[in-house]
Amino acid sequence: MKKSTKILGVGIALISVLLAGCSKKSAKEAQTIKFGVLPGTIRTAVVLLADHLGYYKEEGVDVELKEVANATAALTSISLAKGELDIWGTGIVPDLNFIANGSDLVIFEGTAAEGGAIVAKPENVAKFKDITPANYNGIKIATVRADTAWVVSRAHLEKVGVDVSSITVMEVDTQVNVAEAVNKGEAVLGFLPAEFARKYSEKVDVVYEVGELEPLYVCCRQVTARATLESKHDELVKFTKANLRALNYYNDPANRDAIVSYLAEYSSQTKEYVYNYLFENRTIMTLNPNKKGVIEYYNSLVNAGYFKGDIKIEDHLDTAIYEEALAQIKKQYPKDEFYKTL
Repeated sequence: MKKSTKILGVGIALISVLLAGCSKKSAKEAQTIKFGVLPGTIRTAVVLLADHLGYYKEEGVDVELKEVANATAALTSISLAKGELDIWGTGIVPDLNFIANGSDLVIFEGTAAEGGAIVAKPENVAKFKDITPANYNGIKIATVRADTAWVVSRAHLEKVGVDVSSITVMEVDTQVNVAEAVNKGEAVLGFLPAEFARKYSEKVDVVYEVGELEPLYVCCRQVTARATLESKHDELVKFTKANLRALNYYNDPANRDAIVSYLAEYSSQTKEYVYNYLFENRTIMTLNPNKKGVIEYYNSLVNAGYFKGDIKIEDHLDTAIYEEALAQIKKQYPKDEFYKTL
């Protein structure tokens, strides 16, 4: 009897240890932020740097970078809110499209602003530098569907009096086909991310970087599920604090060589590509959610007919996480001039 009691006691103790271990694992799993990344890309440079520099660990948050195939796969996973993926930070049109179609997603932070270009054949650049109805009404342009450069430029053209309804839009499947269409004369203008405009410079020349026309227009945003925003509030604040520190590091010119070397190795891109992408193009790394800019961008997409404006986009925008993180970081580093500029 005593033997049986002893064995039972050992069994209960073993089960207790195993349950405790599972409980700790589950708690840690629940606190982990899972951030989606596209292999070979560096648009989320600030997040990549925060991870590389150990800032997440220092701020007390576990962040796992998970490779995903594309925005649709990432946003579908986030929308399900089953813990497989928490945040997507590349692009904005897919985010807004999911929201417009009923997904309860919330944009809570920025990734980058600007970064698009208008391109033409070299002999046409001077003409299209002069943005007038006479030069732009009735033209044919090439773009990948819902490309940010085109959406923002379309709104700008409308503001300056161009009849955008008279413009024929040729949608193609890849950026190289945008450049090819312009090069072959199938379209007079193309709209591309700035890095592709430079990449295909033997085919096309830049007329404008779109940020010259609309400074600080919103580009990539960071989005999560509303349920995750609520259940991982503290972790998201810590995540954002680490990102702010990485943004500070990124904006110090003394760190450029180290940044380029790391991100070239990470992405398997050349150092020249990384440098041009980050520091030559008008691609501005920013964490500010820019609520006003997102609302304007959403309305531009509605006006362009990409989807109906049936939802109230303001209900899917959150600035509290960013504001709380920024307040904490300013208190933590009261003499740091960079944070005073944000």
